Amino acid sequence: MRGTAVLLAVLLAAGCSGAPPSGTDGDLIDDWALPSSPAPFRPVAGQCHEALTAIAPLADYRPVECAELHVSETYHVGTAADADVVPAAGSAGAKAAFRECSERAADYLGGSWRTARVAVQVVWPTKAGWSGGARWFRCDVTTADLDGQSRTSRTGSLAGELAGASPLKLGCFSPTVDGETVTTMRPVACDQPHRAEFAGLWRAPEITYAALESGTERSAAGCRTVIAEFAKLPDDSDMQYRTGWISYNPTRTEWLSGERRVRCFVYFAKRTFARSLKDAGTSVLPVD
Repeated sequence: MRGTAVLLAVLLAAGCSGAPPSGTDGDLIDDWALPSSPAPFRPVAGQCHEALTAIAPLADYRPVECAELHVSETYHVGTAADADVVPAAGSAGAKAAFRECSERAADYLGGSWRTARVAVQVVWPTKAGWSGGARWFRCDVTTADLDGQSRTSRTGSLAGELAGASPLKLGCFSPTVDGETVTTMRPVACDQPHRAEFAGLWRAPEITYAALESGTERSAAGCRTVIAEFAKLPDDSDMQYRTGWISYNPTRTEWLSGERRVRCFVYFAKRTFARSLKDAGTSVLPVD
Protein backbone atom coordinates (compact mmCIF):
# COMPACT_ATOMS: atom_id res chain seq x y z
CA MET A 1 0.00 0.00 0.00
CA ARG A 2 2.82 2.36 0.84
CA GLY A 3 4.47 1.68 -2.52
CA THR A 4 1.29 2.35 -4.35
CA ALA A 5 0.85 5.66 -2.57
CA VAL A 6 4.38 6.76 -3.50
CA LEU A 7 3.82 5.84 -7.17
CA LEU A 8 0.55 7.78 -7.24
CA ALA A 9 2.24 10.85 -5.80
CA VAL A 10 4.92 10.67 -8.50
CA LEU A 11 2.32 10.46 -11.29
CA LEU A 12 0.36 13.38 -9.88
CA ALA A 13 3.49 15.46 -9.62
CA ALA A 14 4.35 14.68 -13.25
CA GLY A 15 0.85 15.64 -14.40
CA CYS A 16 1.00 18.99 -12.67
CA SER A 17 4.49 19.92 -13.68
CA GLY A 18 3.20 22.57 -16.15
CA ALA A 19 5.29 21.30 -19.07
CA PRO A 20 3.13 20.96 -22.23
CA PRO A 21 3.25 17.76 -24.25
CA SER A 22 5.89 17.60 -26.95
CA GLY A 23 4.89 19.50 -30.10
CA THR A 24 2.36 21.78 -28.39
CA ASP A 25 2.50 25.24 -26.83
CA GLY A 26 0.04 24.61 -24.04
CA ASP A 27 -2.53 27.13 -25.33
CA LEU A 28 -5.78 25.42 -26.14
CA ILE A 29 -7.46 28.26 -28.07
CA ASP A 30 -4.87 30.20 -30.03
CA ASP A 31 -4.80 27.83 -33.03
CA TRP A 32 -8.55 27.83 -33.74
CA ALA A 33 -9.46 29.76 -36.91
CA LEU A 34 -12.07 32.45 -36.46
CA PRO A 35 -15.35 31.71 -38.27
CA SER A 36 -15.80 33.68 -41.49
CA SER A 37 -18.27 36.51 -41.61
CA PRO A 38 -21.70 35.43 -42.88
CA ALA A 39 -22.26 36.35 -46.55
CA PRO A 40 -25.33 36.13 -48.80
CA PHE A 41 -25.55 33.33 -51.34
CA ARG A 42 -23.99 34.05 -54.75
CA PRO A 43 -24.40 31.70 -57.74
CA VAL A 44 -21.51 30.66 -59.95
CA ALA A 45 -21.06 30.50 -63.71
CA GLY A 46 -20.80 27.27 -65.64
CA GLN A 47 -23.97 25.68 -64.32
CA CYS A 48 -27.13 24.71 -66.18
CA HIS A 49 -30.77 24.84 -65.11
CA GLU A 50 -33.99 23.05 -65.94
CA ALA A 51 -35.93 26.31 -66.29
CA LEU A 52 -35.38 29.94 -67.26
CA THR A 53 -36.59 32.52 -64.76
CA ALA A 54 -36.15 36.23 -64.08
CA ILE A 55 -35.93 35.74 -60.29
CA ALA A 56 -33.89 33.01 -58.57
CA PRO A 57 -35.09 31.96 -55.10
CA LEU A 58 -32.43 30.09 -53.16
CA ALA A 59 -34.92 27.31 -52.41
CA ASP A 60 -35.26 26.66 -56.17
CA TYR A 61 -31.54 26.74 -56.91
CA ARG A 62 -30.90 23.21 -58.13
CA PRO A 63 -28.40 23.36 -61.03
CA VAL A 64 -27.78 20.31 -63.19
CA GLU A 65 -24.83 19.14 -65.23
CA CYS A 66 -24.82 20.78 -68.66
CA ALA A 67 -24.49 17.33 -70.22
CA GLU A 68 -27.98 16.63 -68.89
CA LEU A 69 -31.20 17.96 -70.41
CA HIS A 70 -31.60 21.64 -69.46
CA VAL A 71 -33.18 24.89 -70.65
CA SER A 72 -30.71 27.59 -69.60
CA GLU A 73 -27.03 28.02 -68.82
CA THR A 74 -25.32 30.54 -66.55
CA TYR A 75 -22.24 31.95 -68.29
CA HIS A 76 -21.53 35.00 -66.11
CA VAL A 77 -22.39 36.39 -62.67
CA GLY A 78 -22.08 40.15 -62.30
CA THR A 79 -22.22 42.54 -59.38
CA ALA A 80 -25.04 45.08 -59.35
CA ALA A 81 -24.75 48.61 -58.02
CA ASP A 82 -25.98 49.00 -54.47
CA ALA A 83 -29.61 50.06 -54.22
CA ASP A 84 -32.51 49.77 -51.82
CA VAL A 85 -34.45 47.39 -54.05
CA VAL A 86 -33.86 45.00 -56.94
CA PRO A 87 -33.59 47.09 -60.17
CA ALA A 88 -36.94 47.31 -61.92
CA ALA A 89 -37.39 46.60 -65.63
CA GLY A 90 -36.35 49.63 -67.65
CA SER A 91 -34.28 51.16 -64.84
CA ALA A 92 -30.67 52.22 -65.27
CA GLY A 93 -29.53 49.32 -63.09
CA ALA A 94 -31.47 46.76 -65.12
CA LYS A 95 -30.16 48.18 -68.40
CA ALA A 96 -26.58 48.11 -67.13
CA ALA A 97 -26.93 44.46 -66.13
CA PHE A 98 -28.45 43.48 -69.50
CA ARG A 99 -25.72 45.34 -71.36
CA GLU A 100 -23.04 43.47 -69.41
CA CYS A 101 -24.79 40.15 -70.01
CA SER A 102 -25.14 40.89 -73.73
CA GLU A 103 -21.47 41.78 -74.11
CA ARG A 104 -20.33 38.74 -72.12
CA ALA A 105 -22.62 36.51 -74.21
CA ALA A 106 -20.76 37.43 -77.41
CA ASP A 107 -17.47 36.40 -75.80
CA TYR A 108 -18.93 33.19 -74.37
CA LEU A 109 -20.80 32.09 -77.49
CA GLY A 110 -18.15 33.18 -79.96
CA GLY A 111 -20.49 35.52 -81.83
CA SER A 112 -23.44 37.88 -81.53
CA TRP A 113 -26.40 36.16 -79.88
CA ARG A 114 -28.81 38.33 -81.90
CA THR A 115 -27.59 36.58 -85.06
CA ALA A 116 -28.67 33.18 -83.74
CA ARG A 117 -31.72 31.45 -82.31
CA VAL A 118 -30.54 32.36 -78.84
CA ALA A 119 -31.87 34.59 -76.07
CA VAL A 120 -30.13 36.21 -73.10
CA GLN A 121 -31.85 36.51 -69.71
CA VAL A 122 -30.84 38.55 -66.65
CA VAL A 123 -31.71 36.69 -63.44
CA TRP A 124 -32.00 38.62 -60.14
CA PRO A 125 -32.04 37.63 -56.46
CA THR A 126 -35.38 37.67 -54.66
CA LYS A 127 -36.45 40.73 -52.66
CA ALA A 128 -35.56 38.85 -49.49
CA GLY A 129 -32.12 37.97 -50.85
CA TRP A 130 -31.53 41.57 -51.90
CA SER A 131 -32.56 42.80 -48.45
CA GLY A 132 -30.06 40.33 -46.99
CA GLY A 133 -27.21 41.87 -48.96
CA ALA A 134 -27.23 39.96 -52.27
CA ARG A 135 -26.04 42.27 -55.04
CA TRP A 136 -25.48 39.82 -57.87
CA PHE A 137 -27.19 39.26 -61.19
CA ARG A 138 -26.96 36.09 -63.22
CA CYS A 139 -26.52 36.02 -67.00
CA ASP A 140 -28.29 33.01 -68.52
CA VAL A 141 -28.47 31.97 -72.14
CA THR A 142 -31.06 29.73 -73.78
CA THR A 143 -32.05 28.60 -77.25
CA ALA A 144 -35.15 30.37 -78.53
CA ASP A 145 -37.23 30.97 -81.62
CA LEU A 146 -36.90 34.15 -83.70
CA ASP A 147 -39.25 36.22 -81.58
CA GLY A 148 -37.39 35.20 -78.41
CA GLN A 149 -40.38 33.48 -76.84
CA SER A 150 -40.21 29.70 -77.08
CA ARG A 151 -37.45 28.07 -75.03
CA THR A 152 -36.31 24.56 -75.90
CA SER A 153 -34.36 21.99 -73.90
CA ARG A 154 -30.93 20.83 -75.00
CA THR A 155 -27.90 18.91 -73.81
CA GLY A 156 -24.36 20.27 -73.86
CA SER A 157 -22.92 23.70 -73.20
CA LEU A 158 -23.33 26.64 -75.59
CA ALA A 159 -19.76 27.80 -74.96
CA GLY A 160 -18.17 28.67 -78.33
CA GLU A 161 -21.31 27.55 -80.19
CA LEU A 162 -21.28 30.50 -82.61
CA ALA A 163 -17.53 30.53 -83.28
CA GLY A 164 -18.00 28.13 -86.21
CA ALA A 165 -20.82 26.51 -88.15
CA SER A 166 -23.88 26.04 -85.98
CA PRO A 167 -27.52 25.08 -86.63
CA LEU A 168 -28.44 27.92 -84.28
CA LYS A 169 -27.02 30.60 -86.56
CA LEU A 170 -29.64 32.46 -88.57
CA GLY A 171 -29.45 31.54 -92.24
CA CYS A 172 -32.12 30.63 -94.78
CA PHE A 173 -35.79 29.99 -94.05
CA SER A 174 -39.03 28.77 -95.52
CA PRO A 175 -41.62 31.22 -94.16
CA THR A 176 -45.37 30.83 -93.84
CA VAL A 177 -47.15 34.15 -94.23
CA ASP A 178 -50.80 34.90 -93.48
CA GLY A 179 -51.62 38.28 -94.97
CA GLU A 180 -48.90 40.54 -93.53
CA THR A 181 -48.14 38.28 -90.58
CA VAL A 182 -45.34 35.72 -90.58
CA THR A 183 -46.68 32.70 -88.71
CA THR A 184 -43.68 30.36 -89.04
CA MET A 185 -40.05 30.56 -90.16
CA ARG A 186 -38.71 27.06 -90.78
CA PRO A 187 -34.90 26.90 -91.08
CA VAL A 188 -33.64 25.23 -94.26
CA ALA A 189 -30.22 24.77 -95.82
CA CYS A 190 -29.42 27.63 -98.18
CA ASP A 191 -28.80 25.20 -101.05
CA GLN A 192 -32.43 24.08 -100.71
CA PRO A 193 -35.38 26.09 -102.10
CA HIS A 194 -36.25 28.96 -99.75
CA ARG A 195 -37.83 32.41 -99.83
CA ALA A 196 -36.16 34.18 -96.92
CA GLU A 197 -32.65 34.69 -95.58
CA PHE A 198 -31.19 36.51 -92.60
CA ALA A 199 -29.41 39.64 -93.81
CA GLY A 200 -28.26 41.33 -90.59
CA LEU A 201 -29.25 43.65 -87.76
CA TRP A 202 -30.76 47.11 -87.88
CA ARG A 203 -30.42 49.31 -84.80
CA ALA A 204 -33.74 51.01 -84.06
CA PRO A 205 -33.84 54.55 -82.64
CA GLU A 206 -34.82 55.47 -79.08
CA ILE A 207 -38.58 55.31 -79.48
CA THR A 208 -41.35 53.61 -77.53
CA TYR A 209 -41.93 49.92 -78.04
CA ALA A 210 -45.44 50.66 -79.30
CA ALA A 211 -43.96 52.98 -81.94
CA LEU A 212 -41.51 50.28 -83.00
CA GLU A 213 -44.26 47.68 -83.35
CA SER A 214 -46.52 49.97 -85.37
CA GLY A 215 -43.88 51.79 -87.42
CA THR A 216 -43.55 49.44 -90.38
CA GLU A 217 -42.22 52.18 -92.66
CA ARG A 218 -39.34 52.81 -90.25
CA SER A 219 -38.52 49.09 -90.05
CA ALA A 220 -38.82 48.71 -93.81
CA ALA A 221 -36.33 51.51 -94.46
CA GLY A 222 -33.92 50.18 -91.85
CA CYS A 223 -34.04 46.60 -93.09
CA ARG A 224 -33.75 47.61 -96.75
CA THR A 225 -30.47 49.33 -95.91
CA VAL A 226 -29.25 46.18 -94.16
CA ILE A 227 -30.35 44.01 -97.10
CA ALA A 228 -28.67 46.33 -99.61
CA GLU A 229 -25.35 45.96 -97.81
CA PHE A 230 -25.80 42.20 -97.40
CA ALA A 231 -26.66 41.54 -101.06
CA LYS A 232 -24.40 44.28 -102.51
CA LEU A 233 -27.28 46.32 -103.94
CA PRO A 234 -27.66 50.08 -104.35
CA ASP A 235 -29.37 51.48 -101.27
CA ASP A 236 -31.83 53.64 -103.16
CA SER A 237 -35.52 53.95 -103.87
CA ASP A 238 -35.38 50.93 -106.21
CA MET A 239 -34.65 48.58 -103.27
CA GLN A 240 -38.38 48.14 -102.67
CA TYR A 241 -38.67 46.66 -106.18
CA ARG A 242 -35.75 44.27 -105.78
CA THR A 243 -36.63 42.39 -102.59
CA GLY A 244 -39.16 42.19 -99.83
CA TRP A 245 -38.28 42.14 -96.14
CA ILE A 246 -39.22 40.54 -92.84
CA SER A 247 -38.22 41.95 -89.46
CA TYR A 248 -38.20 40.48 -85.96
CA ASN A 249 -38.12 43.01 -83.15
CA PRO A 250 -36.63 42.44 -79.70
CA THR A 251 -39.14 41.27 -77.12
CA ARG A 252 -40.77 43.91 -74.93
CA THR A 253 -38.57 42.79 -72.02
CA GLU A 254 -35.43 43.07 -74.16
CA TRP A 255 -36.51 46.50 -75.38
CA LEU A 256 -37.01 47.73 -71.81
CA SER A 257 -33.54 46.37 -71.04
CA GLY A 258 -32.00 48.49 -73.80
CA GLU A 259 -31.82 46.00 -76.70
CA ARG A 260 -32.35 47.91 -79.96
CA ARG A 261 -31.17 45.44 -82.63
CA VAL A 262 -33.88 44.31 -85.06
CA ARG A 263 -33.36 41.14 -87.10
CA CYS A 264 -33.78 41.73 -90.85
CA PHE A 265 -34.48 39.12 -93.53
CA VAL A 266 -34.59 39.18 -97.32
CA TYR A 267 -38.03 37.91 -98.33
CA PHE A 268 -39.81 36.94 -101.54
CA ALA A 269 -43.50 36.13 -101.69
CA LYS A 270 -43.21 33.86 -104.75
CA ARG A 271 -39.64 33.67 -105.95
CA THR A 272 -37.42 30.93 -104.49
CA PHE A 273 -33.64 30.52 -104.37
CA ALA A 274 -31.34 27.58 -103.75
CA ARG A 275 -28.32 29.71 -102.85
CA SER A 276 -27.39 32.42 -100.41
CA LEU A 277 -28.09 35.96 -101.56
CA LYS A 278 -25.04 37.38 -99.83
CA ASP A 279 -23.18 39.59 -102.36
CA ALA A 280 -25.69 38.50 -105.03
CA GLY A 281 -25.72 41.89 -106.76
CA THR A 282 -28.11 43.47 -109.23
CA SER A 283 -27.84 40.66 -111.80
CA VAL A 284 -29.43 38.18 -109.38
CA LEU A 285 -31.80 40.74 -107.83
CA PRO A 286 -32.85 43.14 -110.58
CA VAL A 287 -35.57 45.76 -110.30
CA ASP A 288 -38.79 43.83 -110.78
